Amino acid sequence: YDDRGSQYWLILLIVVIIFFTCSILFESLRQPLVIISLIPISFIGTFLTFYFSRVNFGTGGFASLVLLSGLVVNAAIYVINGFVNRNLGRLNRINPVRLYVKAYNHKIIAVLLTIISTVLGLVPFLIDGPKAEEFWFSFAIGTIGGLLFSIIALVFFMPILISFSSYLKKAT
Repeated sequence: YDDRGSQYWLILLIVVIIFFTCSILFESLRQPLVIISLIPISFIGTFLTFYFSRVNFGTGGFASLVLLSGLVVNAAIYVINGFVNRNLGRLNRINPVRLYVKAYNHKIIAVLLTIISTVLGLVPFLIDGPKAEEFWFSFAIGTIGGLLFSIIALVFFMPILISFSSYLKKAT
């Protein structure tokens, strides 16, 4: 019996749990899709980091994907929750893009501080290199690469996806 590869179903389970939790939180099916769509975008950063650094992915890389899923979702929920709270009862009177920009500006500093502190907290695992502790090195390098790429996802892709989600809401 070969068990390799079966742990990747856990990523799918994480995505399903995140979807249902966010659906309940936001009372919507569109906004959780925005949050979930940021996960694969941030994974691109992890995979690019492993590709360019030529570090073995291993279990540390998988653990970095799990941690990255939680951190990216947390950041997106933080911003979108601010948007939803500002949007309550005012959707028809104020431009939703303007409300999103206000919520984004209000929350992005805390999100960036979380990302930066996590990256800096993982730097000591990089000092000894991949030969000392392969798990922790690949975990740190995968998480750092994914988190830095998640900034791109949060800054550029999330506003596009939110505006598209708002457009879909008006169209239906």
